[in-house]
Amino acid sequence: MHSFSSPGKPAPLLACGVLAASLLCGGQAAAQNDGRAAPADTSQSIHVSSIRDPEITSYRAMAAGLDAFDDHHAMAPMAREVRFRLIPGPGIATDALRDATLRIVGNETAISVPLSADGSFVLPRSAQADSDDADLVTNQKKDRFRWQASVRSDDVPPGMRRLGDLRLQCQVSSAIARKEMPFWLRALVAAKLRGTDWCAAGKLKMGTYSDPAIASATLLDGVRRIALPVNDTGTSFQAPLGDSRYTDDTLIELVYLDGAGAPPASL
Repeated sequence: MHSFSSPGKPAPLLACGVLAASLLCGGQAAAQNDGRAAPADTSQSIHVSSIRDPEITSYRAMAAGLDAFDDHHAMAPMAREVRFRLIPGPGIATDALRDATLRIVGNETAISVPLSADGSFVLPRSAQADSDDADLVTNQKKDRFRWQASVRSDDVPPGMRRLGDLRLQCQVSSAIARKEMPFWLRALVAAKLRGTDWCAAGKLKMGTYSDPAIASATLLDGVRRIALPVNDTGTSFQAPLGDSRYTDDTLIELVYLDGAGAPPASL
């Protein structure tokens, strides 16, 4: 996955540029629902990391993804929240997550963001972080992790994904990408897709990460079974997000390589 730097900002922690790269190259709830700001860390000093050039992205950009989740929630009304997940990059061992930490850091802001064992997290709403133009920072070097939004409806059977959930994931990711991209790149993607709703475009080719790896992904359309593209390693599949012939309630059946069944519901 690729990332793009925003003007005046370091390269983003969460590789939102992946969406732009997939489009241009032709391939690939808030923690507090009442909207109140998350409590800030009361420590007197902010210790970001001793790692040079840690991965980083704008909190405001990530918060745009939370807004998109709320705005498009009708696509997945049974989904309680959007989670984000850090995914080790190529050549990075999965146990690298064991040492990873995540914080929201600004001049007046220091908020720890808990990471689950699988690298997933819920981004808290924080008015302070927004007004402080804070950043989301890891203690890891650049390019060690990529990311993906994850939306899962409560009523989806194990071993299945719901198309509306994936469409809402896309809306979250594209909102963050648009916030981070320079204007010229946003304009280029919009021109490529002939519209501003990137996720509704038929040309969109956006992979959905899967862990454990899958042997196949099959869209279930009544009595029809439609095989979906799966990458060579089985870690990603492509769903027809922009194809209006399929409703949001359309299910995708995943068959896992190791026979372990569906991953934990938090992913």
